[in-house]
Amino acid sequence: MPSDKHDPIKRWSTADVPQDKCLDYFVSAIDDALYPIGLESADPRTFRAEVSSAELGSIGISKVTGSPHINFRGKKEIARTGDHRYILLMMLRGPLNVDHRGPLRMSPRDVVIIDSQHPRRVEIEQSFVAVNLVVSDKWLRQWLPNPNLLVARRIPGNSLWGLALSSYVSELSPDLVAAPPLPVSVLADQVGSLLAVTASGLQSTSFAYTPAVRSLYERAQECLAQRCTEVQLTAADVASSLDISVRTLHRVYAAAGETFGEKLIEAKAHVALRMLTSSLFNRVTTTEIGRRAGFLSASHFARVIRARTGRTPLHLRRETNFPALGLRIL
Repeated sequence: MPSDKHDPIKRWSTADVPQDKCLDYFVSAIDDALYPIGLESADPRTFRAEVSSAELGSIGISKVTGSPHINFRGKKEIARTGDHRYILLMMLRGPLNVDHRGPLRMSPRDVVIIDSQHPRRVEIEQSFVAVNLVVSDKWLRQWLPNPNLLVARRIPGNSLWGLALSSYVSELSPDLVAAPPLPVSVLADQVGSLLAVTASGLQSTSFAYTPAVRSLYERAQECLAQRCTEVQLTAADVASSLDISVRTLHRVYAAAGETFGEKLIEAKAHVALRMLTSSLFNRVTTTEIGRRAGFLSASHFARVIRARTGRTPLHLRRETNFPALGLRIL
């Protein structure tokens, strides 16, 4: 059943209702998390599904698991949908067939963007796990002035441009909202920037890494180095300091094959490692060092440091011969 009002994550499970109510319960859950749908199941007696959803800044995010079925949106479902929105759909497990302005065969990690104002039919042939991102028309047009460049188009998850997008989306989940590694606005902006880069790449008009762009990239890096310890630092803050748009900032990083979020975490890790390995901070707890370096949570701080050094912050603190161990401070 849906979680209580204090939990940022809403959860539904057909295990909470009698079997004869499972289909209607799933339809109600998808209506709340995404938009109204119709549903067909080959065997309602065995249908099972779970849905969780949360708000990630300007983006709604949901994770759905369940049994094979067909869901669809026709005139009736479209009429019941209030605002104009888009759904970014990616399967983590299981293929599917999508008919949305034309038929598409989707493999796991392929991405398709669905327009709520147009009919669609999704056929899921086996047990599945899916991630859905819900964005408004206004939000998407900040990144894609012409959404039709990507809507109803299969974006292969293993393609040059689809790989970065699918890899990032696969890491998103409602549970991430409970303990985000970065401000949620930064995480949401990452989605927009990757969509913009994907559209540019598919058009073969990507943002070239020219000397002017490289200079802007270096200025952005200098700004990050100076301000990365601000816990709520966002791409908008950095863009404002550089007197450029947020979209331009993300495109500059994309031209270098990087993302703002990655470089922000890298800058925070650099500050934290300096403090962890300096005798000047011996009396400062590792938790406090993580806070001073700008990390939102101690658990994320520990994961970042371990990924870069193979050691936890506490183990690094205890090392008395750090340089001799061959550890490299990034």
